[in-house]
Amino acid sequence: MRLRPKRTPLSAAILWLYSLLTLLLLGYMTYQALRPKKELLSATFGWPKHLGLGNFRKLFVEAGFFTYLLNSALILFGSLAIVVLLSTMTAYGIGKFRFRFKGGLLLYFLIGLMFPVQLGIVPIFLLIRDLHLLNTQWSVILVLASGLSMPVFLLTTFFAKLPHDLYESAKMDGANEWTTFVRVMFPLASPVTFSVCIIMSMQIWNQFFVPLILLQSESRKTIPLMIMKFTNNVLYNMDLALAGSVMATVPLLILFFFFSGRVIEGVAAGGVKG
Repeated sequence: MRLRPKRTPLSAAILWLYSLLTLLLLGYMTYQALRPKKELLSATFGWPKHLGLGNFRKLFVEAGFFTYLLNSALILFGSLAIVVLLSTMTAYGIGKFRFRFKGGLLLYFLIGLMFPVQLGIVPIFLLIRDLHLLNTQWSVILVLASGLSMPVFLLTTFFAKLPHDLYESAKMDGANEWTTFVRVMFPLASPVTFSVCIIMSMQIWNQFFVPLILLQSESRKTIPLMIMKFTNNVLYNMDLALAGSVMATVPLLILFFFFSGRVIEGVAAGGVKG
């Protein structure tokens, strides 16, 4: 029997209020990003006289936004590729097979959810330095891709509740373990995998701490570090800070909005045992 969450008027009102407040702040940030810097400084809360894309043009042409965008995209897709590859194989092995210390392995990933990367940044930094990967995108990719706890938990539950008849049918057709995983199990897990990609994309795209520690060259920094550079002297770079914040948040939130239904379905498929 499936339990449906009971909605109350108070909880619905709180969620609507929070959503409207968030949209209001995003809309206000976008509106301010369309105003010239002189007008922002002289009449921040005044009625706008000019609205245009001058700040965004300056961001792309003068501030080198494409370089930061390319670095962020490279780290995002590289990390997602490693996360999907490792988490699906790990979750399939834990979910479909019985072996000693299986519970201990699940506990290991559970502990990974409890401790942030900041607690181990010193040994991580030393390891990256010894591997001669410091100040490269690969250093950030490897660190961010090691966050497998949440994907492994979702996918393990999904693989564990798949009918064993599917596995037996593949074996009867002569498929080995790798073929069974690639051609049968992995395609069935695509809804959960898609949800994992969307959720992890939000975390990786907005990651600030790891790139700050591991990347020193300006040509290798990501969008959050670019925004930090502008906010260090916010009065001088207010126009670029606002335009950069809009480009960093609004497109990703729009993408998440359109795929939110599939994300919820994938999380439900990977997190609820039927």
